[in-house]
Amino acid sequence: MLNTELVDSLYASLTSSQQKTLTTMLFKKSKQTMSYFKRTKDISLSKLEILADFFHMPLDYFRVGSSFRCNNVSGSNNFVGNVSINTNLMVENDMLRNKIKEMEKTTEAKDMTIKILNESLIEKKAENLELKALLKQNQTLPKDSNLIN
Repeated sequence: MLNTELVDSLYASLTSSQQKTLTTMLFKKSKQTMSYFKRTKDISLSKLEILADFFHMPLDYFRVGSSFRCNNVSGSNNFVGNVSINTNLMVENDMLRNKIKEMEKTTEAKDMTIKILNESLIEKKAENLELKALLKQNQTLPKDSNLIN
């Protein structure tokens, strides 16, 4: 059975344009109003789905005696209070944080390897230049020179 008091309070909390939008979605071109829910005991599943989708809540939320609980979040922007976090979400968050730390360590090791390889490359280039200079020197010496063995 539908919790009509809940529906009334949710409807009352909407702005007039939101109320009009919800009424249009629920009753299409009909001239019904929200009092429809007080007059009827059985509402269609499609109307219940429209309510649930509009308020971003599960269908069970609108049942009388529903055990569904939600927390109101008080706060602004990134500073919030009165929020309970599901244990599974906490475990998942911890796992993801650990994964991020592992990836950061891997990235750090790869950066160090790249740095070492770059230094080695620079050294090899310097050696190569020295060898090229020596070769040029050897080519410019006369063939009968005592420096060439």
